[in-house]
Amino acid sequence: MSRVRSDDPGAIPSYWAGLTDRPMFYSRDVSHQALGAHLLGLDRENHSMLRHFAASATAARAYYPLWAFTFDGAPAAIDYVDDTRFVRETPAAFEIAEKSIEQYLWTGDDRYLTDPVFLDYYRNLVREFVPRHDILGTGVAGERDTRDIFAGSPTYNEASDAAGMQVAGDGIASQWAAMTAIAAVVPDPALAEEARESADRLRAHFADGWWDEAHGRYLTGVSADRAYTEFAFEPSWFPAVKGLLPRGERAEAHLAFLDASLERRPPVNIEAFTYLPEAFLAYDHDTTAVRWIRHLIDSRSDYPEVPFTVVSHLCTGLTGVRPRPDGALETRSHLADGQVEVTGLPYRSARISVRHDGRESTTLTVESGTEPLRWVAHVGGRTVSRLVEPGRSTTVGA
Repeated sequence: MSRVRSDDPGAIPSYWAGLTDRPMFYSRDVSHQALGAHLLGLDRENHSMLRHFAASATAARAYYPLWAFTFDGAPAAIDYVDDTRFVRETPAAFEIAEKSIEQYLWTGDDRYLTDPVFLDYYRNLVREFVPRHDILGTGVAGERDTRDIFAGSPTYNEASDAAGMQVAGDGIASQWAAMTAIAAVVPDPALAEEARESADRLRAHFADGWWDEAHGRYLTGVSADRAYTEFAFEPSWFPAVKGLLPRGERAEAHLAFLDASLERRPPVNIEAFTYLPEAFLAYDHDTTAVRWIRHLIDSRSDYPEVPFTVVSHLCTGLTGVRPRPDGALETRSHLADGQVEVTGLPYRSARISVRHDGRESTTLTVESGTEPLRWVAHVGGRTVSRLVEPGRSTTVGA
């Protein structure tokens, strides 16, 4: 909470999201910190910053959001020269949309769906950004190369691992996640259908075209003249983070590749580790995920992304709490034994608590609120739906 800057003179509602020697908030960092920020009560700050990024994605900037702002809402000079030369990385354009919609699902704040700034952002992402940046003609946004981030990079990986890629694994995964989110809730039927069709095509394209049979894993990226199979950090793990890997033997093989690669060559920057619990939790590799959560906690790092994501890993990662587009709240224990409990969890106008006793039983309590909560519990291999009244607790056993 010491990273919140909203009360600074001249500041917009905001919190620190970037390197601790840079008083700024970055699109990539905000996207990843937003869920933890919501759990900490920072909804005003999330809305302010996400809207700032959405509003910055103009036609003159090829519909890219700016990369970073200072706390007064001005473009960060270190990352911005003019509207043709500024830091831009393809996954961020999609994550701003995905995470804005995620905030709507958690908060019920209709502005994420009705404010013209957000609606225009979603429309332009589907109808302008993707066609304009479809470098290889496959329907997947990318960029010419990765070596000049001021000219545009297709990946979050700014190191030599990704040099030459034109479409990267973190790019296609983030695009699919954004299209899936837009299709689920945006109140524009035509736009929602376009996004749904795009998401379906991306999933099929990834499943069929990105599997590398020779190496037994998914590609890291592609260019006009080659496919990349080497471990490359974000491009390698983002398809798992976003849930793009089709479940089955291929997903298991790719996760084994990630696990082995991380043992041989862990990231040098602590914030890169913050994605790993999500990648492994998404496919129920719970022991591995918990190991990476412990690694983040033990680091005691003050890089803002670390504590913000530790909050979300513990409160919603281990508990599998997830709001669904149909209005239900989903839970799934990611502990084989022992207990995990979160209380005071803010979900729309309610406060809830969730307790898992291993995978044997789950208890959900609507601590406060005015409406019954529809709960979908995954317990012990079965799925149970319940309606929980305000002020009541319900337990589901395996």
